[in-house]
Amino acid sequence: MVTPDSRWRSAREQWSASEPGKKAEPALPRWARAADLVSLALVIIGITVSASGGFRLRLGDWRFALTSFSRPFLLAVLVAGVRHLLVREQPIYAHVLQQAQRWMKSVALRTAAAVFVGSRPAILGAGLLAVLMFGYAPNAPPWRYSDNELFNLPLRWDAGWYLQIAENGYDYIPEAGADAQQNIVFFPAYPMVTRAVALLLGHHKPGYVAAGMIVSLTAFLFALAYLYAFARDELGEERAPIALWLIAAYPFALFFGAIYTESLFMLAALGAFHHFRRREFVRAGWWGLAIGLTRPNGALLSVPLMLLALEPWLPQALAGGRAALSWRAGCSEAPASRSEARAFQLSDRLIAAAPACAAASMSAVGVLLYSAYIWRLTGHPFAWASGHAAWGRHYTSLTQLFETRAGEISHAGLYAYVARSPYDLINVLGAVFVLAAVWPVWRRFGIAFAVFILINILPPLSTGGFLSAGRLSSVLFPAFVWLAGAIPPRQRTAWIVSFAMLQALNAALFYTWRPLF
Repeated sequence: MVTPDSRWRSAREQWSASEPGKKAEPALPRWARAADLVSLALVIIGITVSASGGFRLRLGDWRFALTSFSRPFLLAVLVAGVRHLLVREQPIYAHVLQQAQRWMKSVALRTAAAVFVGSRPAILGAGLLAVLMFGYAPNAPPWRYSDNELFNLPLRWDAGWYLQIAENGYDYIPEAGADAQQNIVFFPAYPMVTRAVALLLGHHKPGYVAAGMIVSLTAFLFALAYLYAFARDELGEERAPIALWLIAAYPFALFFGAIYTESLFMLAALGAFHHFRRREFVRAGWWGLAIGLTRPNGALLSVPLMLLALEPWLPQALAGGRAALSWRAGCSEAPASRSEARAFQLSDRLIAAAPACAAASMSAVGVLLYSAYIWRLTGHPFAWASGHAAWGRHYTSLTQLFETRAGEISHAGLYAYVARSPYDLINVLGAVFVLAAVWPVWRRFGIAFAVFILINILPPLSTGGFLSAGRLSSVLFPAFVWLAGAIPPRQRTAWIVSFAMLQALNAALFYTWRPLF
């Protein structure tokens, strides 16, 4: 009888097999590979701080300083020396070169890089031209740090909150009242990663702005690589790049190049699903923890991941999709005899599913960790949730939400609605697109991915209406993979171009301080 572990071990061996006729080199221990990467990272850090001037920090009685190349370089030499003393195969230069060549040959990364270069500079350029040619909205901008509009371009809307947290940390003013906007509603993963990068860039205002852009753009690049792997598994190599172009050209994809959490959120979600489906539960758990620390709805990722873990025991009509069939094939095998069927009891199934369930729960753990910190800061563990009311987010039934829009259109006409609420309209269209994709996503990829869309769009709609609905829809990658498979080949270019034209319009609105959010 073939066991799940042996099936997946065989798949990994085929994936990592060397070229035919070429003798495979002995694999380095995992700790040795990590040591090589740490050594390389320390050298890069040393070069960076020597160019930027580094930083000095004081945390209570502790002082930290990193201002020269020597300290990280000496530490890199120490790590590399210990590694080569214990494992002499594949010296670090050979291992790093081999890894670089592997990355350069990666179809996923090369495709992601092509889409990245073909989309991000154009949208930032459209935003800059809009500022220079159309100008700002009345009473804008509220803040800036340079006379150069290119340098000011990332400083839009919520970027100020994330940069404030990155530079100064969290603060809470209980006397301000429930109507005051406070930075505790913004989760820590994105601003803390930005802070780490900014420290290496010199610990000053331009460094923080540059760090935010570096984090967003880098996360988007690797999210595209993960998306290619997912789309290739589901659609094949020919149509996989179409999914990347669709999501990069999507009208609200401009937020992937802004100081917002969209890029990091999508990267963490794709990373969690990718490694979870390959039964790499430790990696999936780390990505789940990251998404739980990125946004409030990150905790809800536990639901589709748990469904993915339980799909082998769900009825096929409920599980749906070829993704479910693939996971079912990898996790269960028909018993060869009745005795084997009796031996595989429910307790054995639960034990087999335990690592998957543990990985699925990590996104909820991330939210709980941040809630524990907020409890210590404010005395209320979920003050971050109640704080959203200051941004106008209050419960509204979904039925009432859609009935209100339908009533406005039927009463005053479509043109009057568009003329009065154009920003509402474009956000409505974003929400309607991903909601319309739920059923075909369920049928094609499985219930877990349909639920992923629903839990990320319905709660925000019920608490804030269509406020930022388009931005929130941009990270729901299963909808774009389904669309890439559903569009006839002759219509692909038209879809991508139409999306890109609307994204350029949205970029002009966003960067000139119009309330696209």
